Order: sequence, then structure tokens, then C-alpha cells
Amino acid sequence: MEITFKTVYPRAKLSILTMMLLEGCLLINFSINQNNIFTYLIVFMMFIALAYIITIIKRLFFTKLSITLGTDYVISSNTKKYYSSQIECIYMSYKRIGFKLQGKRLVPMDLCFYFDKSQEIKGLERLNEWAEHNKKEVKNRFFQTLM
Repeated sequence: MEITFKTVYPRAKLSILTMMLLEGCLLINFSINQNNIFTYLIVFMMFIALAYIITIIKRLFFTKLSITLGTDYVISSNTKKYYSSQIECIYMSYKRIGFKLQGKRLVPMDLCFYFDKSQEIKGLERLNEWAEHNKKEVKNRFFQTLM
């Protein structure tokens, strides 16, 4: 049986705000600093921060964020299908949830999410049932994500 839940992108607004502040600080530093080596470094860092902001906005507003739990697989919002044999365990940090893949240190961003408030209780129940059915451990700990 397959069930789909709406999800929320974790910390999107905080990430955008932080990157905008970083972009502003770099812009101020760029306008003050006249050293050639540092100006190239500042411009490079500004482009990286801008690319990150665009990526987050694209994911936040132009992607249908959802997670689908099947009997022995998970389909992420990027429509990638991950079988239970690829998943090592499930991390939970406060309300943030992440599926850790076998042999990977970081959780991919498409497998890191919050349940929508309207579906949170049902989603957590179904997630725990899925983990029990597929013999996956649910760990309550902090985890890192990879964009």
C-alpha cells in the first residue's frame, strides 16, 4: 500500500535569511576592499551564496514537496525511488526527519523533511509502521544533510 504525505522543506526561510545577510556582508566588504586577490574571492563567494539562495527558492516554491511511503520503498519529492535495502536508518531531530542511505555519512536533501502540520501525527505513525515493517531503526539524533 502506498501513501503520500505533504512535507515542508526544513529551515528554508532561515537559510534564505542567513544567505541574504551573508550576501549583504560580502557586498559591503566588496565595496570597501580594493585588494585584487580578495575581491576575486569575495565575488566567488557572492556567486555561491546567490546560487544557494536560488536553489532554495526553486525548491521551496516550484517543487511539490511530498514523501511517499510504499511497502518496501520511499519516493522522495524529486520522484527518486529508494528501496528499503538502500536505507540504513531513519533519523529524527526534533520534528525534522531524514532517511540515511547505506554507506553515506550525510542525508540527501530530498530525503530530509518535516511533515505538514495537518498530517504530522498520521505521518509519524505511518513512518514508524514503515520502519518496523522494513526493520529499520529510528534514531532520535542530530543529523547533517547534503544539498
